[in-house]
Order: sequence, then structure tokens, then C-alpha cells
Amino acid sequence: MGAHRASLVAVGETADHGRFAALVAPTFAAVRVRPLGDGTFRSAMSSAMAGDVRVSVLSGSPCVVTRGADLIRASDPAFLTVSLQRSGTSSVAQDGRRCLLGPGDLVNYVTSRPYEVTYWEPYEAVLVSVPVAALGSHADALAVRTAIAVGTDHGPRDVVGTLFAALATKIAGCTAGDASSSKEYLADAIVSLVLAELVDIAPPDAGAELVDRVRAHCLAHLSDPGLTVESAGRALGVSVRYLHKVLAPTGVTLSAWIRRQRLERIGRDLADESLRGRTVGAIAAGWGMPDTGHLSRALKAEFGMTASEIRRGGHWERGGPRTAAG
Repeated sequence: MGAHRASLVAVGETADHGRFAALVAPTFAAVRVRPLGDGTFRSAMSSAMAGDVRVSVLSGSPCVVTRGADLIRASDPAFLTVSLQRSGTSSVAQDGRRCLLGPGDLVNYVTSRPYEVTYWEPYEAVLVSVPVAALGSHADALAVRTAIAVGTDHGPRDVVGTLFAALATKIAGCTAGDASSSKEYLADAIVSLVLAELVDIAPPDAGAELVDRVRAHCLAHLSDPGLTVESAGRALGVSVRYLHKVLAPTGVTLSAWIRRQRLERIGRDLADESLRGRTVGAIAAGWGMPDTGHLSRALKAEFGMTASEIRRGGHWERGGPRTAAG
């Protein structure tokens, strides 16, 4: 890990979560990073500045990034961070809300208050951090709309998603310390676009917010074989009947969703060379499926490959394996 002085403000890769926390500090502020899962921890980040705006691309293996109250100082500069999830699933918690994000979703949070970002699977995200002071009279409006997922697949907000994706591809061409006026204009444009498209985010309805809370709870407890619809309802203080009601519009029952999430992670771990020393049974048990009698059939039905086929030649991507030739 180190700075690439010739072209980037920061670039690095590391297998150490403590060093990764230091690497992302300019974007996330002081944080703690906790790896998830048993595989090798991998992470990478590149970032560049446009005026006072920082654009960063993060990728890596599952982890939890936490900024607790004990890490926040009154003298810390306050930033609004807007994140575009490019791949993988994540959740963001701040101000008593928690939202779940998939590819193409935007979310914002502020560094001056505690927050938690959980990357549940291998991911890539583009983050744009803007000084709160640069938001002017809109700062308060955006600061109370934290941890609300916003899709970019339709409507005017797709412009934000397109811009963020384009910025990610241009980081390598940004020179550190370049004070050209074009960067200042770009910074102004980014701030203006963020204000124009995100300042009117509506709070999520109670049902949609509960769906995200339920799924985030289940993701955090996939390793518990006792995780069920009933246990999730008890943990969140809602009835199973109400859970079924709010989840009905998703078209997938919670039990089926939990099963799919477990199978995806079992398949991913089976394809992970760093876990070749672990048995199929141990991997499955680690994701809350201790009964492996029907595991290969379940994997075959879900992804088209048995456990042994995934372990022999599968290269895992989100949603399933691909063959080495694919």
C-alpha cells in the first residue's frame, strides 16, 4: 500500500484491514474495518481530488466499516459522502435508519455523525465526498436524508449514476496537486448535481424501510442455523404475518431469500482457493446450513453446479459461478 505520486492522490491494495482503515480515512474519516467471512481479506482504493471534492473507487472482500462516536472529534472536517454501489450488496446505517443497496443504488451519509457501512459480499463502490460547508443552505436538508437508498435505473437520477461511473474511469488521469481551473469547475458541477438530484429525497415508507431492516438483520445472522422468518420477526418486534405482508411486493419469500443468500456464500467460499483446506461441510455450517445431505443438489438447482464442481473449477461471480473458460 502506498501513494502513487506520479498520477493519483492515493492508490493502494492491502490484505490488512487495519491498513485499509488508514487508507480509506480521507474518504470515510477515521474508521474501524472488520472483515466478514473466513477467506483472505482483499481491498483496494484509488482516489483523486477535484477542488475540495474527493472521488474514490473502493473494492474488496466483505467487511464492516464503522465510524463510532469515540472516533469523532469536534475539530474533524464534516463531509457528505454520496456512494454509488457498482457491484455487490451493502447496507448503510445512520441516524436510526438502515438501508440495503444493490448495484446502481445511491446513498449518502455524513462523517460528522456515527455510521456503519457493511459490504456483505465482494463489492465495488464509487464515493464522492463533498465538504458540508460547500452545500450552503442545502446542507441541513441533505444531512437529514442519510441512509436512504435511491435507485439510478430510471428518471433524472440516472444522470448522477452515469456521472459517478464516468468519474471512476477517469481517476487514473487525474494528477495530484493539479490546481487547474477545470478541476474547480468540475467540483462545482458535482456539487450542483448532488444538490439538484438528492436534496428532495423522500423518506422511505415504513414497509420499504422494514424490508431493508429485515434483510440486513438476516445477512448479519446467516451463520446462525436458527435464523428463520419467526426469529427475524421476534428480533425486529413485528409479527410473521406482517413480515409476509411487507415482503409480498418483492415477489420472494423471506425463507427463499435467506436460502439463496446462504447458497451464494457457500458457493463463493467453495470457489475461494484460500479456503481449500476447509471441508464442504464446514463451509456450509459456517453459513447456517449444517445439514449437507442435499447441499449439492441445492447448489445444482440454484447455480447449475454441484459443490465438487464449484470447488474443482468454479470462478465465482455475484449470483453464481462461471467456468474457467468463461
